[in-house]
Amino acid sequence: MSSSRSTGARVPLGREIAEDLRRRIVAGEFAPGSRLPSEAELCSQYRVSRVTVRTAAKALESQGLVDIRHGSGMFVVDFGGQIRSGLQELRSITETIEELGLNAKVRRVALTRRQADENERTRLDLTSDDAEVVAVHREILADDQVVAVSIDSIPASLVPASEDAGLGNGSVFAVLDRIGLTPVRALAEIHAVRGNDVPIAEGHVADELLILLDQVHYDRSGDPVAYSKTYFVEGRFQFVILRTR
Repeated sequence: MSSSRSTGARVPLGREIAEDLRRRIVAGEFAPGSRLPSEAELCSQYRVSRVTVRTAAKALESQGLVDIRHGSGMFVVDFGGQIRSGLQELRSITETIEELGLNAKVRRVALTRRQADENERTRLDLTSDDAEVVAVHREILADDQVVAVSIDSIPASLVPASEDAGLGNGSVFAVLDRIGLTPVRALAEIHAVRGNDVPIAEGHVADELLILLDQVHYDRSGDPVAYSKTYFVEGRFQFVILRTR
């Protein structure tokens, strides 16, 4: 595994504008169904080119937040009371929840340093049968309602023991960023499962239909830094996919 880590990379301008418009949308500045400022107006507001505005618009469309009607403009989609995220987005769940004006909370159920199982060794490119992972079991809540449960496995050799006290009590991404393991892409599989079939879902979501996002996170060097199995409660957390032809 390569030891080089990249941190502090500048966020592309189109993405910055998309994030700002996203905040404005979820804050209610633009009502569902309303038209956003025109391309020319956004260029003037943000002092950027049309290409940059179009990049931001495509990002918002892929997140399911706006509907681009050629010749008419961008219109805010009514996403109701569900927490909505673009499936192609790689971002903190708690950040998404808070942007919608909800109170995000993470409840760490358990953290263990243990020997990696065969699946974890394969997903994380761990070559030794004795390799260990730091496994964090969390529940993610929005306004005190559980919307997801997750197991995140990180190679133990990459995580100092001093991080154990705080890891899993908030965003795992924030900890990974701090120790130089910033995820920049992920390869994910999606499965529908019943809560009754998931050991970690007992209690709060045992009877629910869950969407499993089974994914490996990679840093800028292409090294796997975390393997996550996150179970989202159907109807409380909604993913969208932009499909074009």
